[in-house]
Amino acid sequence: MPAYEQVGERLAAVRDEIRRHGGSDAVRIVAVTKTHPVEAVVSALDAGLTDVGENYAEELASKAVQAERLGLRPRWHYLGAIQRRRLKLICQYASVIETISRPSELEGLAKLDYRGDVLIQVAPPGHHEGRNGAQVDEVASLLALGRDLEVRVIGLMGMALPGTEEQTRRYFESVRRLGQDLGIREYSMGMSADYQVAVAQGATMVRLGSVLFGARGQERATIER
Repeated sequence: MPAYEQVGERLAAVRDEIRRHGGSDAVRIVAVTKTHPVEAVVSALDAGLTDVGENYAEELASKAVQAERLGLRPRWHYLGAIQRRRLKLICQYASVIETISRPSELEGLAKLDYRGDVLIQVAPPGHHEGRNGAQVDEVASLLALGRDLEVRVIGLMGMALPGTEEQTRRYFESVRRLGQDLGIREYSMGMSADYQVAVAQGATMVRLGSVLFGARGQERATIER
């Protein structure tokens, strides 16, 4: 099992990097504990974080139950692809769902009377079918539908494809500009490999796993998603 004693020290270094790239302590850090045990959640909360993210519905539910048994109630973010048969489970535990990209998903949230926060995921250039994310020209209609359905859409989420720093920068910049045009103020952009670029382009939330917790045992060679 990985040791998590250094999370506080690593978090301090992350906050220094955020400030160095133009951000402030107001940038919300979502600790991504995917494939880590509940001890990672405990360490994140002990370090002062309040937001924790998971990519899989079952893992979200399991960790939420384990954390509650320990008297811990973080603000859970769901960060994975939406599966219709898992939507009820996601809504039961997630306070924030960051990966909405289809009208049917908003309609599903409305039917379940979901009262948490929602972000629309914006597809990056080069997006191909099978990856999550709404096309840029679909975002305005999704936002309007969310309002019509009284779903609380608060922002946009961006996940860059592997590429050069300049490509990543342009993508995050495009997400922020789109949000500004639509009157959106929350931007969840950036992960461990590119959060500095995201902060420089106006991210208000960053989703960090390996930079806080180290490499995951079974996924050391994979890109964090």
